[in-house]
Amino acid sequence: MNQQQDDFDDEVKNLEQGMVNYLNLAVRKQKLIESHEEYISKHPEMREILNDFLSSVLLNKPDDVYLFSKEYFHPFNPTPVKDKPFIVCGPFGVGKKTLRTKVLKEYGDLFDYCVSHTTRERKPAEDENQYHYVTQDEFDKMKADGKFLEVADSWGYSYGTSKEEIERIRAEEKIPYIEVDFNGANGLKSIAANFVFLYPPSIEELRRRIANRTEDTEELFKKRIELAIKEIELANNAVLFTNRITNDDLEKAEVQICTLIEALYFQELKEKRGEDYDGSAAKLDDAEKDKS
Repeated sequence: MNQQQDDFDDEVKNLEQGMVNYLNLAVRKQKLIESHEEYISKHPEMREILNDFLSSVLLNKPDDVYLFSKEYFHPFNPTPVKDKPFIVCGPFGVGKKTLRTKVLKEYGDLFDYCVSHTTRERKPAEDENQYHYVTQDEFDKMKADGKFLEVADSWGYSYGTSKEEIERIRAEEKIPYIEVDFNGANGLKSIAANFVFLYPPSIEELRRRIANRTEDTEELFKKRIELAIKEIELANNAVLFTNRITNDDLEKAEVQICTLIEALYFQELKEKRGEDYDGSAAKLDDAEKDKS
C-alpha cells in the first residue's frame, strides 16, 4: 500500500512539474510576443506563414521534418550561391561510393566526381579512376606548391583534393561531387559548399559491412571501428553538416540523397534541364523500380 501511495505521489509530482514547465513556457512566449508586439503587428504574414507550414507538416507527415522544412521554405530564401560543391562525408564502410553511383546516374549532367590524390597503391579490384595515385614525394611537392584545397593523413597515407581537379570539373560546367573523411571535410569548411554526413544505422551494422569489405587484421579492424565512432561523435557536434542521412536501407537512402539534391540544386537543374523541369528525376526512377 505504501509503495502504491509513493508511486501515486511521484506521478502527481511529475504532473505538477510538467504543468509548471508548460506555464513557464507559456509565460516566456507571451513576454516574447509583448516585447515584439509592434513588429509583429506590422507583419501579420508571420503567423500566416508559420500556420501554413505547420499545416503542411501535419498533412504530409514527412519522416524527415528538417529536410521537409528546407524544401518548404526554399522559395523564401535569398538568392543562394549557385553551383556549390556537394561534399559527402562519412566513416569507412558507410556506403559513400554506392550512393555516389546513384547520384551520378541520376544527375550526371549536373555533377562530376572529384578524384582525390593519394599516396597509397591501387588495390587489385579498385577502379583506376577512384584516385590519382602518386608517390609521397609527388604529393609533398604538390602540397608545397599550394595545389591542394585540403590534405589529410589516414592509415599512413596522404590524401588531398586538388584545385586542378575542381577547375577541371568547373571547365566542364559541372559541380564537384567530393567524398572525404571528417578531417577532409574540416579542411574544406572555408569554402561555400553543401556538406552531408552519412551515418550507419548502428555501429554493429558498420562492423558487419567493414568485415565484409576487407580482409583486415584484427588490430586494423578494431582501429577502423574506433575511428568511425570518433568521426560520428565529431560530426554530431559539428555545425558544418547541415544535412545528415542515415544509410540503414539503401533504397531509402538513395531517395533521401536525391530529394536533398533536388532541394539544394533546383535552380541549377532547371537551367540544365529546362524551365519545365519539376524535380521528378528521382520520382520517375522510383516508379520504374516499383514496376519491376
